[in-house]
Amino acid sequence: MRKPFVLVVDDHPSALQLLGLALGQEGLPTRVAASGSEAIELYQRHRGEIGVVLLDVQMPGLDGPATLAALREVNPSVRCCFMSGHTGKHDPEGLLEAGADRLFQKPFRLSEVAGAVQELIGPPAAG
Repeated sequence: MRKPFVLVVDDHPSALQLLGLALGQEGLPTRVAASGSEAIELYQRHRGEIGVVLLDVQMPGLDGPATLAALREVNPSVRCCFMSGHTGKHDPEGLLEAGADRLFQKPFRLSEVAGAVQELIGPPAAG
């Protein structure tokens, strides 16, 4: 069985590239989305293959919390971690109450994010 993907959602191309490379080096395959609406579309198409969504809080259009709310309509038990350098109108407690498993404040250690994502996905399937 294939390892689940991490869906990385950020409106900054450099962040998408860096996270995709770093998670890939940790053995975590990724798919990337540059917006909340693109993330929802990808999640709907690949729901069974995505283990965790790594979601930026501040994005134009659908922000992180609005994107998570839409993803929860597709799958109420979606696993999600928010990441943000500045949460804007959202406080950290509110983001966690919105259903996120974790919140990473930018700048963060990539190894910390990879470890948390791996923990949320669970142990590799035997096979």
